[in-house]
Amino acid sequence: MTLADRMRDLRSQAGLTKTALAKPRYTVSYVSQIEAGRRTPSPQAMGYFADRLGVSSHFLTTGIPEHIEEELRYGLEEARSHLRAGEIDPAEQVLGPLEGRASQYGLSSLRAQVLALTGELLVQKGNVHQALDLYEEALEGELPERDAGMAVAGLARAYRTVGDLTYAAELVESFLAKPRGGPLDPSVAAELQSVLVSVYMERGDIVRAERAARRALAVASQGASMELRAKTYWYASRVLSEARRWEEALEFATRARILMEELDDRRGVARLHNAYAFICIESEPPRVAEAREHLDKAQALLVELGAPGDLAYVLEERGRLALLEEHPEDALAFAEEALSGAQPDQLEWARCLSMKGRALAAIGRSEEAQQILREAAGSFRDRGARQQEASCWRELGELQLAAGDVQGAAESLRSGLHALEPERVRA
Repeated sequence: MTLADRMRDLRSQAGLTKTALAKPRYTVSYVSQIEAGRRTPSPQAMGYFADRLGVSSHFLTTGIPEHIEEELRYGLEEARSHLRAGEIDPAEQVLGPLEGRASQYGLSSLRAQVLALTGELLVQKGNVHQALDLYEEALEGELPERDAGMAVAGLARAYRTVGDLTYAAELVESFLAKPRGGPLDPSVAAELQSVLVSVYMERGDIVRAERAARRALAVASQGASMELRAKTYWYASRVLSEARRWEEALEFATRARILMEELDDRRGVARLHNAYAFICIESEPPRVAEAREHLDKAQALLVELGAPGDLAYVLEERGRLALLEEHPEDALAFAEEALSGAQPDQLEWARCLSMKGRALAAIGRSEEAQQILREAAGSFRDRGARQQEASCWRELGELQLAAGDVQGAAESLRSGLHALEPERVRA
């Protein structure tokens, strides 16, 4: 709506004639020219007419209520706080009306921020494909660079969740490579590097993951939020555990958990208990009692929060622990339960499928195990998770060799070697 339309409508709503609005300071002709779009009032005249019409000068000039931007920003921050605490329903209730109000008043930058945060909400709800659309629409809008960087990180995480590791990496790398006048905000840089750590780890690019983790730690120390420092510690612990530096990995995981507890981010704390358990299971010798203790804490928190997607990760670790303790029937039960909640995260679904195959093999159901492992290998291949694909082929080859299928075992092992070829990329 133009100033002319707004002034005419407000005058009509106030029951004023042009004469009544103009007198005693201005002429009827002056009011007519404004309402026809031929004149723009001076600041003094705008203040006079706004007072007569019962609105603020800001509203008469822009059509935007005086405090609407502040209210929308407050709503965004309130929704973010709910999401950090894992409170999905309250966050959704706050976010619901914000986009419409931002659109109503033409606040395109705020609307884009609402869309990006709604994308994050949808990821937490498991509606990842819908989240992709919102993130991309947000990035087409007028986002400040900091918000754009965070939206790129969210979009890349969502693509990682659906299994498109190559595109997830390209999104982040492209944003980081853009020419800009100065350095990125440390929080944004730490977030983007942390996403790259996760993606590179999934792809089996350990050298790149280590470099991204070092960059994330460096920029996080320059003023990133507690939440992002916790995230960089978390990913550093994953890289260190891959390098079999168990004590350092556990130290970084503990640092991350302490920060998350200070933030009262219960979902983050649960994820870190699970990450700590993973390191305990992988360490040499395995720390079985510690792993179980942390898994119990993670599961209790996630059940309380009602987070079935995150619970799948905990069930996967419980299955791995059961296999370590030679309880394959329990491992199979955990795998089946995890698969029912892992579907939105295609890589997690493939990991749970792989664990199911190993559990079936340990029980002695070799043919079923081979079929499941072959399916898991194909799922990892389709998503560019080369190291995990190779692991499935190796497990399959060992099963085939034990069954006397030497030719099949040789083909599986060759497939595993092919998966690890550095030049191989997703089609």
